[in-house]
Amino acid sequence: MDQARFPDCVKLLDHLGLYLRDHAKVRILVISELGEPLVDVNSWEVMEKLHKLAEPERFTHIRLQKSPALEFLLFEGLFQDREIMSYVIRNTNNTKFKAQGSNVILTVKIKEDAYDYPTVDEWETYFKTINGKKNWSECIPGERADTVIIKNLPTKWFSLDSNNPKPCERFLKDALAVYGTIRKVDYEDCVEDGELGDDITSLGNQFGIPLTFNAYIQYQNYAHFKAAMSGLKGKQLMRLFPGQKPTFSPFVVDYDRTGFMTDKTHKMRKLERERLAEEAKRKHEAYMRQQNELMKQQIEKRQKKKRKLEEKKMEESRRRSSKGPKKKKKKSGIDKSEIKQIESLEDECKQVAAKLLKGILIRVAAVERERLLKQREDVLKRYSEHKKRQEEEQKVLEEDKAKNIEAMRAREKELKDRLMKKFKQFEEKKQKTHDKIQKKKHIII
Repeated sequence: MDQARFPDCVKLLDHLGLYLRDHAKVRILVISELGEPLVDVNSWEVMEKLHKLAEPERFTHIRLQKSPALEFLLFEGLFQDREIMSYVIRNTNNTKFKAQGSNVILTVKIKEDAYDYPTVDEWETYFKTINGKKNWSECIPGERADTVIIKNLPTKWFSLDSNNPKPCERFLKDALAVYGTIRKVDYEDCVEDGELGDDITSLGNQFGIPLTFNAYIQYQNYAHFKAAMSGLKGKQLMRLFPGQKPTFSPFVVDYDRTGFMTDKTHKMRKLERERLAEEAKRKHEAYMRQQNELMKQQIEKRQKKKRKLEEKKMEESRRRSSKGPKKKKKKSGIDKSEIKQIESLEDECKQVAAKLLKGILIRVAAVERERLLKQREDVLKRYSEHKKRQEEEQKVLEEDKAKNIEAMRAREKELKDRLMKKFKQFEEKKQKTHDKIQKKKHIII
């Protein structure tokens, strides 16, 4: 990989094209310029506008977080690196645009998002507290701060076989050994939609193949665990091969609080996996035996059917040879008058059938026309009801808007009156003070 192109990258596995890169995350606040509620504003249209404002750069991932009471819209966005993030923040912050379909002027406030990450004080305090509650010991691996959890790693990126994706523990161990000596690794499958980047497909677990997994990395000592927690902070996973565009996948880092990597639980999981693998193997072998039996039965049926056909043909050939050559039958003669009578009867039948068919078609057409007219009336009725409903809703919205404006004006008037009253009181007080001073001066003189 070209180090000058990505100077902030940390190499994990060069042959798999896996690297760590700085996590560039922003929070985008979209508010109305006049503080109006965003009732008529479509969040998808706002998202498209944010994509256009970021051009020529692009978000690797953007999603709507929340919009309480439609007072504002809050988005979360990811970029490839911090340089692009800084460029977009400089060019987009405090940008104003008009929302489609309404007269509301929206303002964009964008800033770097604080990265939520466990701290040293947090895990040290946790293990000091939990050791007394669960009778854990700092001398036992898995019952102390030594296991890093990395969630939502793409399964295909760490697999040996692309046709049967399954995380390879050796790849995990080699990748995370950059922070220190690893005692052992383990994983569990998971699929969490919405946490993957746009470059990673999120079609779901449709074929029984997990898209992501959670990796458990247990280090030999506390110093290596602390180095891994510090090194993974604010990072995202990047996959890059020569001549190709990089793809990104954000992940979540945490420390183990459940004793997942103790020797006892690890051994139990290993035994359970072996039992499940043996059971799956037995089921597969039973299925293959069943399929072989079905195939044998089908082959026997075909062979039996073929033998019956051959025996039938041989029987027919013997019967023909025993009877000798067949004699030709003489054709029975038919009079021309009978042929004409038959033809005339056929013509009459055709005419009657045509008349019946015409009558049936006319009746069918009339019924169909009535059905279409009725359907048209229903559609027009539904349309008029829908239009009436829309007009009523629009009227209610306009009334609410007018009430809000009147309330704002009344509030503004009230505030203005209070200010004027306070100002008059201040002026009166000032005048009284001035008069007192003048009076004292006059007395002194």
